[in-house]
Amino acid sequence: MERDGDLAEIIGIHIGDGCLSVTKRYSEYYLGGDITEEREYHDAWVKPLFNRKIMAPLYGKEVKYKEHPKVGIYGFHIFDKKIVELFNELGVKSGPKINIRVPEWVKDKELSKRFLRGLFDTDGTIYFSKNYSAKNPLNNRPKIKLDSVSIGLIHDVYELLAKIGFNPRLRKVFQGKRNKNPFYGVILDTVGDIDLFLKIIEFKNSKHYTKWQIFKKLGYCPSYTKINERKEILSNTKVF
Repeated sequence: MERDGDLAEIIGIHIGDGCLSVTKRYSEYYLGGDITEEREYHDAWVKPLFNRKIMAPLYGKEVKYKEHPKVGIYGFHIFDKKIVELFNELGVKSGPKINIRVPEWVKDKELSKRFLRGLFDTDGTIYFSKNYSAKNPLNNRPKIKLDSVSIGLIHDVYELLAKIGFNPRLRKVFQGKRNKNPFYGVILDTVGDIDLFLKIIEFKNSKHYTKWQIFKKLGYCPSYTKINERKEILSNTKVF
């Protein structure tokens, strides 16, 4: 299988939201996202990409997504060792992601852009902090960040971003919930870096991109909105 941009993006998507499980009884691959916030992203982008690059060559058929309303997930399972072996060959192992790293072959400058898109689409976020020096503070300072329990992954992503031409910052380590592993993070928070990210890496996940569209339309992005609310704002010419 050719190690191209499509495959690099799938690796990023997998590291963000995928799972490989291997036991004595079965081998399982899982991928999914939020049932409401990310359904459009999976239907419009991930599913066709995965079908074209993984399902057609391996199985000659398309993947079938299922809803899991009780846990709020929209995704699919594949119980087959061939797909697990494929991801192993591509540098992704089964088990907890605390020690996961970016596969060496993905670190090519052009392939890394697609890998970063997949990773930030699934595990990253864009948010807008307030400018408290203004008379009427608005959420108009865009930032893009990625958090992970794997310090190695965050340092790899930091190096990839710097290699491409960004000016990333490592975030202060913060503790998760009780008895959970600490989180490490990398962030882009300059105007130039945000513009460059949207230009050469992009967001294909509408959960993120609709926030950026609102910011471009209004000059700020309200906090704690859902994707349907953001779409309503974008379809409404009235600025609230």
